[in-house]
Amino acid sequence: MNLHRFLARRFYAMSTVPAVKKTPVSQPEWFKPQATGAAKPGLKIYNSLTRSKNEFVPIKPGHITWYCCGPTVYDHSHMGHARNYVSTDICRRILQDYFGYNIKFIQNVTDIDDKIIIAARQQYLFEQKLSSVYTSVTPELVSKAKEYLAAYLSKNLPEFTGSNVKDDFIPWTQSLNNIQEIAKEKPKFPMYLKAAKTAHEAIYSSSSQASIDDFLAQIREVAVPQLDNEFGSTVTDPSIFRKLPSFWENKFNEDMGKLNVLPSTITTRVSEFIPDIIEFVDKIISNGFAYATKDGSVYFDTVKFENDPKHDYAKLQPWNKGDLSLINDGEGSLTTGQDTKKNQADFALWKASKPGEPSWPSKWGEGRPGWHIECSVMASDITGQTMDIHSGGIDLCFPHHDNELAQSEAFFDNKQWVNYFMHNGHLHIQGQKMSKSLKNFITIEEALKDFSSRQLRLVFALSSWDKPLDFKDSLISEVKSVESTFSKFFTNVRALNNDYKHKLSDGIIVSKKLGKHEKQLYDDLASAQEEVDIAFNDNLSSGQALRAIQDLISKANNYIQVTSSGESELRIEVLLSITNWTVKILDILGFEARSDRLGWADSNGEGNEASGSTEDIALPYVKALSQFRDSVRNLAIGKADVSEILKACDTIRADLINLGVSLDDRPNGAALVKFLNESEKQQLIEQQDAKIKALEEKERKKKEQAAANAKKEEERIAKSKINPVDMFKDTSVYSEWNDAGIPTKDAKGEEVSKSMQKKLVKQQVQQQKLYDEYLKSQ
Repeated sequence: MNLHRFLARRFYAMSTVPAVKKTPVSQPEWFKPQATGAAKPGLKIYNSLTRSKNEFVPIKPGHITWYCCGPTVYDHSHMGHARNYVSTDICRRILQDYFGYNIKFIQNVTDIDDKIIIAARQQYLFEQKLSSVYTSVTPELVSKAKEYLAAYLSKNLPEFTGSNVKDDFIPWTQSLNNIQEIAKEKPKFPMYLKAAKTAHEAIYSSSSQASIDDFLAQIREVAVPQLDNEFGSTVTDPSIFRKLPSFWENKFNEDMGKLNVLPSTITTRVSEFIPDIIEFVDKIISNGFAYATKDGSVYFDTVKFENDPKHDYAKLQPWNKGDLSLINDGEGSLTTGQDTKKNQADFALWKASKPGEPSWPSKWGEGRPGWHIECSVMASDITGQTMDIHSGGIDLCFPHHDNELAQSEAFFDNKQWVNYFMHNGHLHIQGQKMSKSLKNFITIEEALKDFSSRQLRLVFALSSWDKPLDFKDSLISEVKSVESTFSKFFTNVRALNNDYKHKLSDGIIVSKKLGKHEKQLYDDLASAQEEVDIAFNDNLSSGQALRAIQDLISKANNYIQVTSSGESELRIEVLLSITNWTVKILDILGFEARSDRLGWADSNGEGNEASGSTEDIALPYVKALSQFRDSVRNLAIGKADVSEILKACDTIRADLINLGVSLDDRPNGAALVKFLNESEKQQLIEQQDAKIKALEEKERKKKEQAAANAKKEEERIAKSKINPVDMFKDTSVYSEWNDAGIPTKDAKGEEVSKSMQKKLVKQQVQQQKLYDEYLKSQ
């Protein structure tokens, strides 16, 4: 039968079969899940504009525009900068990596400013007039230094009224017992006093044989104000004013890199925005909120702005808007022509430049930007007429940020240039506020000599970003405790995970079934995750989040302890889940993670990754094991006592600790192998050294006691050889004795009392016992 006929018959047969009616098929009803528990809280951020926590609503969903006031670069970055920029970095990372916002983060560099101008001029003049001229401490240099010191005292320490600086100054400083009281009225008094004392010692100390470098360093603070006063107006080269801020900007970036602060998305420099600033100022004038003065400066009209029904002045700190000390400090020490202002509270948008200052041409004359206008122009260039977040230190609230708001809202003629203002709290060191202007600051470079980058970040992460922070001993102790808790937990988990892998490679079947302890720990993990979410939603509270994680780690450690006691078998999966999540949160907060995600990187930024050839890596460990084998082998051949073998075991354990490996004994007899980070290794080495010292001290005391006992026994034997009859036959003490050898008269011929004779008889009886023992031993 050919294929066509077969197919035809099949088709005919099928067509004659009655059709079966099919029942329509539909999917079962789906029931929408109903969430249990309370609704998840929305993100709230403390807003300086309302002095309360406000719900965070970005202008564009999923995106944030953020402007952060950057550094004024003329000196070292200090711990106040670390507090500001690390705390800001933590908040930024939470919003970006936890909440998933796309952030455009703009940060400026102020490279034109009164402080920069003065610092650049003074550095240049010091180099030109002193350090490049003198190669040794000459009489001429000393004479100049005396003039500088006298001028410095006259201007800054008028309290000193002595007629002879050489002889009167130091006794006067020693008589001061109210420096702190003076400092309340005159904050810079301690700084001036320190500079003057340092210079006085260099100039007048007869014992001083300072090198030229040391001498110049000691007189620098009293020399540069006078040099600037005399020659400042002659400094005209623009490169001089660019060199100093460029150097310190690079140093600032290096410090931020060491602290693991994310670089800004966009960096703006004032010097690159001069045309934009001029245009911005001109628009404010056109809008009626600024005016030019006869000296070529332009001022913002605060009264006109405040009286406008569409605007409000000093939104952040309205109670400070009449504080002239703050207003004048914000204007800068080089500002002149204040008498041409309409109102005392008006502030400079454009400053007419004087000789010795950088300048740019404008329609009002040669000048330079005011401090406040810089940020308004640079931020607006990127964000436009409104931004989501503006941040900076709390000390910038007034006048800087209030003036930024006023001039920006005057330019755009709108009501709200910034939606959320985030101000970081003050930093104090052991209760005292730091200040660059008072020269009582700790640089970031100095701090990193005493603390690791991770410890400094922990200091700020454990504290509320918007609250004052006191960098004191108790906080440092807490930070080190938290760091140790986390590090030890990570080390234990890695060791247990390695142990688990070895079991699998050895073919051991490990149960996966969860017991009550594992189920409880998974519940604890879920609770911690909820607590961290609540913490981050509540004003980005990193400290609250870290304490929730710390509590979870404590519970995980208890679980490890329970399983190590043999009560139940450990399940590594629950510990890995806790560790991976913990590392994820730490990573969000800016703590670098190991590549295996089982802990944070070493505090030096390395993730405990090995490098080098296999031989180089293995050699120290193989050598230690080889020495251990030789020792045990020789002990076995010599049929040594078990204690000697145990001592060899202790030695290999100590050697491995020095190599970064710890062997922890367990009840089942199998040691848990831990790979230690540098801090853990040093801690165990210190404990080990302390134990060795304690044993050595114990052995020393034991030997001293043995020697004392031997000496005592030797004295006892020598004493036992003395015949009781002869024991008191000392003519320097006694002159007559009875037949039993008991003295009857002393050396002067006087009778020995009856009571004394009784005492001597008792001593003789004791000696008789010793003497009898001696005779028996012979």
